[in-house]
Amino acid sequence: MGVLIRRSEDAELYKDAYEEAQRIIRISDEVRISLEKVSNVNNEKVESINSEKITTSKLAQKLGMKSTTLIEELKNSGYLEEKDTKNYLTTKGKEAGAEFKMSPKYGPYFIWPENFTHK
Repeated sequence: MGVLIRRSEDAELYKDAYEEAQRIIRISDEVRISLEKVSNVNNEKVESINSEKITTSKLAQKLGMKSTTLIEELKNSGYLEEKDTKNYLTTKGKEAGAEFKMSPKYGPYFIWPENFTHK
């Protein structure tokens, strides 16, 4: 079941629905990434890399704080930067293992190494 909300017809309802969708993204389940890297052309040796990454909201939960508080601390520590009311990963954030992801259903979010420390 779906609901059609047109920004042109009810801007406030559209904004509220968008903000709720963003909240749901922040509290979504952890993301697991697994990839295989072929080390030579003959496929004699295949290296598996399994790294677990979690969403910002799961990281905040793990650290015992609210997502909004963690995001502010990540900005203050230089892992994220805000431009035009949107957050972006900095080079420091990328070097720490964070990634930007885009969900077709829910929009943009960040994932962090499960053992990430921001201080």
